[in-house]
Amino acid sequence: MKIYGLGFLAAATLALAVAPAHAETMRLLTNQGEREAIVLPGRVGPAPTILVLHGQTSTAAWTAENSGFAETALAHRFTAVFPQGIRKQWNDSREARAADIDDVGFLHGLVTALVGRGLSDPRQIYIAGVSNGGMMTFRMLCEASELFAGAATVIANMPTRIGERCAPRKPVPVVMFNGTADPLVPYDGGGVGFLGGRGSVWAAEETAEFIADVNACAAARALPLPVGSRVQVTRIEWVYCRSGSPVALYRFDGAGHQVPGQRSFLPFFLGRGTRALNAADEAFAFFRR
Repeated sequence: MKIYGLGFLAAATLALAVAPAHAETMRLLTNQGEREAIVLPGRVGPAPTILVLHGQTSTAAWTAENSGFAETALAHRFTAVFPQGIRKQWNDSREARAADIDDVGFLHGLVTALVGRGLSDPRQIYIAGVSNGGMMTFRMLCEASELFAGAATVIANMPTRIGERCAPRKPVPVVMFNGTADPLVPYDGGGVGFLGGRGSVWAAEETAEFIADVNACAAARALPLPVGSRVQVTRIEWVYCRSGSPVALYRFDGAGHQVPGQRSFLPFFLGRGTRALNAADEAFAFFRR
């Protein structure tokens, strides 16, 4: 895999959303053709960097505008990178129709390119993902954890097929955000999608406990948060870890398939959201602990 080119992205709405930073498009030539990622530089020179993976049927540009990660990254002087999946999806191993896509190779190559161009500090590269992007984040932790200093997943659990063979090369701090009434990614595990036919995932707490085991953490503690919202938020955290890599799960009781802190999208179908807590802000606070 090699870098094909780096050019400016002319999307005015995106530029407004992340001003004063300028958005660029990084293009990589892969064995599956040219692939792209939106890059929002946080500072001059190698910077702490976060890769943010969109959900299925979504796009890199939409996620940059609507997930909250672009604004929070800019506030922390991080470079934010929003890769684009082929056919608006990621191969997180759940579905046969994505099985031919080498997303692990693409994301590995993207990290190499970012470091090679002097945009990213290789010691401070983080990864986050929403829904299908969060499941792809778990796959990257299982197969390429050595690339990352931390990870965040939003409305996503460990895909069953990946979890069965997951063997991270190093412990990574991980923070998760899950609603208990998610109609697409069930909090208690099982079939994904409205009809449950989009592959299967572990339960959210099973996922967090697995990562805590990998990270050699002691027993969890649950802390209800006084957020003053109809959605009760509890932080389940594993902070005493021999590896030095903590794990946290934010449980949103009664919340659906929505990004915490952002405007709810189709709540009649996807369930209730909440702005009482911002997932992107909490993820960066977790990374900085």
